[in-house]
Amino acid sequence: MLRKLGQNYQFALPKEIVTRLHLHINDYLDARVQGTKIILEPQIVIPKDQAYFYTPEWQKEETQAQEDIKKGRVTKTKGTKELFKELDG
Repeated sequence: MLRKLGQNYQFALPKEIVTRLHLHINDYLDARVQGTKIILEPQIVIPKDQAYFYTPEWQKEETQAQEDIKKGRVTKTKGTKELFKELDG
């Protein structure tokens, strides 16, 4: 798919690529050079104050929590006082 570099060094991605990668207007793409090739990779921008959620440690704990929920390893309480009583006991 031959594309022409236009004004301000811009070019349009072919619709097939946009569709296949589920891209939308205002999505972010990382652009880097690898040898003589330009590599474009779709990116998701995460707000800095939420970055902790995507750390390997947090994701491991999320996976464990989902497994506990799935297997019924949960405790229901009627309020915070009961919850803390349960945690202390």
